[in-house]
Amino acid sequence: MNARIVVATIGLLTLIFGIAGLTMPTTVMQWVGFAEYAPTTHQGAIEARAVYGGAFVVLGAFTLWFATAPRAHRGELVLIAFFWLGLFGGRMVGVSIDGSPGLFNWLGAILELTVGSLLLAAAYLDAGEQVPAVAAAPPA
Repeated sequence: MNARIVVATIGLLTLIFGIAGLTMPTTVMQWVGFAEYAPTTHQGAIEARAVYGGAFVVLGAFTLWFATAPRAHRGELVLIAFFWLGLFGGRMVGVSIDGSPGLFNWLGAILELTVGSLLLAAAYLDAGEQVPAVAAAPPA
């Protein structure tokens, strides 16, 4: 498994999710089941653009950037991995409280767990890149 390819693929998919959230907020709201809560106001669409659009565009762009040198961006990749794992954990809390969420939400859970796990693994893979060494003290 090549860390750069894994991270770049996840970054690109996240960026596509974000662009969809920015350009098609009502469709995204229907996908996630929120459309029925704000059918006559723009409040729901604006929230969808902010969270599913803006946040995921930035998350995807940074993930793509970190794909250039996954080992050098290990801390950032771990943070992003735990973001995805946090989505999964929140979904599982919902399942424990509200019951089975249906097929679409189970697929979302599998996606979040997979993406989080892959990013966590990629952060620790050696992709053959060289990490700059810390400057050594001058000889005494």
